Amino acid sequence: TLLFLSSCASNNIYKEIFTILKNISQGPDDLTQSEISKVSFASMQLRLGKNPNSLVVLEEDRNGVLKWTTSNNIKIYTLNGYIIRFTGLENSLDKIELDKNHPAITSDFSNLKNLIFTSYYSFRDPNLFDLPIKTFIREIGREKILISGENLDCIVYEENSLENLISWRFVNKLWVNVNNGEIVKASQFITPRNPNVNFKVTKKYKKP
Repeated sequence: TLLFLSSCASNNIYKEIFTILKNISQGPDDLTQSEISKVSFASMQLRLGKNPNSLVVLEEDRNGVLKWTTSNNIKIYTLNGYIIRFTGLENSLDKIELDKNHPAITSDFSNLKNLIFTSYYSFRDPNLFDLPIKTFIREIGREKILISGENLDCIVYEENSLENLISWRFVNKLWVNVNNGEIVKASQFITPRNPNVNFKVTKKYKKP
């Protein structure tokens, strides 16, 4: 399942990729297509809070969980475009065990009315394991998103947290491709101590 690191980690190609990535960042505006095209691998644009946008590349696909890597060794793990692990920060997301009916698992965003999802969050530094977080998801609009030169029709959803043991309240925003239920853009909160993560697919991953 290793997409490219096994073939280039031991040579100059790997170093070249991350030299390019280290230099690709800007403000909150989207990265330009010329910047995106500098890396030929599947990639996404990522921003933590108000920091500049950076390009991250796909490292591996492990049973549908995609692992992305930044130039400063931050690792992001996504399932259908939803972050379920985020390491490399002082307070990191060790894992989210999603509700089995959560649309990030089922790819089905229809009939969400009156549904409550219970997922379990685990954090590091400080450690907190299997914190139950209840959320509900609702549709808030439609928007076209430019991905790999293609305008995708997306439905925009909000995921709202409910009262929990640490009083952590957040609102995630998800842009979902109407054709396949894939999350192609999101603003997602990953821990109580970090700002939201904004990310968007810039070059789609095509399974071999």
